[in-house]
Amino acid sequence: MLGNSIGDMVKCWEAMNNNLRLQLGNIRASFQKSFYEVEHAHVSPFYGYLRGSVSRVVLRRIAEELLRVNYVGTNRQICGCTLRTSYGLPCACELGRYRVGGIPIPIDVVHVHWRKLTMEVELEIGEDDGSEVDMTAAMDELWRRFRSLDVIGKRALRSRVCELAYPTMTTLCPPPKKIKTKGGVKKKGKKPADYDVYRDPSYHEYVDKASQSSQRQSQPSQTSKKIKLSKKQPQFIVQFPNHIRSYIEDVVNVESDGNCGFRVIASLHGYGEDGWPMVHRELGLEIIDKDRSTLYDKLFSNWLSAVRESLMIESFGSQPPEKWMSLPDIGYLIANRYNVVLVCLGNPCITFFPMTSSHSPNVSIYCIGFVNQNHWVQVNMKEGFPLPPVTLDWKKFRSHIATTWMLGFAGRMQHWQLLTPVVA
Repeated sequence: MLGNSIGDMVKCWEAMNNNLRLQLGNIRASFQKSFYEVEHAHVSPFYGYLRGSVSRVVLRRIAEELLRVNYVGTNRQICGCTLRTSYGLPCACELGRYRVGGIPIPIDVVHVHWRKLTMEVELEIGEDDGSEVDMTAAMDELWRRFRSLDVIGKRALRSRVCELAYPTMTTLCPPPKKIKTKGGVKKKGKKPADYDVYRDPSYHEYVDKASQSSQRQSQPSQTSKKIKLSKKQPQFIVQFPNHIRSYIEDVVNVESDGNCGFRVIASLHGYGEDGWPMVHRELGLEIIDKDRSTLYDKLFSNWLSAVRESLMIESFGSQPPEKWMSLPDIGYLIANRYNVVLVCLGNPCITFFPMTSSHSPNVSIYCIGFVNQNHWVQVNMKEGFPLPPVTLDWKKFRSHIATTWMLGFAGRMQHWQLLTPVVA
C-alpha cells in the first residue's frame, strides 16, 4: 500500500490507515464466521457448547488434539498438557475424560481470550449499569415479531432461537440415500449382463428372468441375489435368516473393542462411530429419567441396577463383557431415548418400538445385526423391509398410545410372518 519509499507523511499515514482498516475488516469477518459457520468436523454434539461461542481456530486445535486421545487416554504424564499450559485450551487427557463421560466440552475450560468474538472494549468494573446486557426490549420485539408471522415464519424463527437456546442439539441429519438414475454406461466393462443402461429393471423383466430360470430348472432365483450380496460382508450376511438377506443393501462393520454395539448406534444417530461415549451417557440418563422411572422399575425389575451399571464406563479401550451392549434391555432404552424403531437381526430377530410415544410416519429405523456370537454391525436395509416381532415385555409394559406403533407397521410385520419358515 505504500507503493514506494518517497511518499510524504500524509500518504504514508493514509496507506497505514487503509491497511489497518483492511485487517480490522478481516478480523470482524472471521468473528462472523465463528458465529454462523460450522465446519463438518465440528458438527458432533461433543462441540455443542463451543460452536458459535469460540473462535474457529480453537475448534480446529481441539479437533487436532482430540486425535491424540486414542493413545493418550486420560494419562497426564503421557499427555504433557502442552495445549493447556500454552494456549489455555483443553489438552488430550482432559478431552479423554469428557469422552469417557460422554460430556460435551464445557465452555468454561476455554480461556476467555478465545471467547472474545467482538472488537468492542469491555466496560471496567463499576461502569456497567446493566443497560448494555439488558435483553428486555429485544425479547419483547422478538415476541411481537413471532406473533405477527404466519405458521411457516414462526417455525423458521423458532428453529433459529432453538439453535441459540440448545447449543448441544443439532438439526443436521444423515444425507439421503443416493437415488439410482437412468442413463448410459459411462465406463467400459461396467455394463450389466442383461440390460443396456444403468437403471432399475421393470417389473416384467423380473418376471421374465424368473420364468426363464424356472424353465431351465436351475437353482432358485435367490442365487443371483446372493451373488450380488457377495461383496457386502458375506461373512456377516450368511449369519442372518435366509428370508431377510435379499432386503439387505449393505453391512457396515465397526471396531470390535467391547463398544461395538454403542458404536453402531452412535453412527446411525449421526454422532459418528467415535461418538459412542455420548450414547453411553444419554442411555445412562434415560434409565434414571423421572418420567419413566416407574416403567423401567417394572420392565427390568431386579435387573435395573445391573443394566444401569453396564452403562457406566471408566476408561477407553476394550470393555469387559458386563459392559457390552445386550438386548433386549438396552434395546428398550435406545428406542425410548431417541424415539426410533430399533430392529435387531440375529437369533432371535426383534423389533423395538418406543414405549411411551405414538406412531410417527417419519420415524427413523435403526437396523443392527448380531454376528459371531459377540459382535454388532450396522445393517443398511432396503425401503419397506419386513419387521420382526416385538417382545412380550414390550406388549406387557408399553403405554396405551404406543399401541399405534403396531398398527402403523402391521403390514410389514405380517410380511415377516409370511416369509418366516414354519417349524414342523
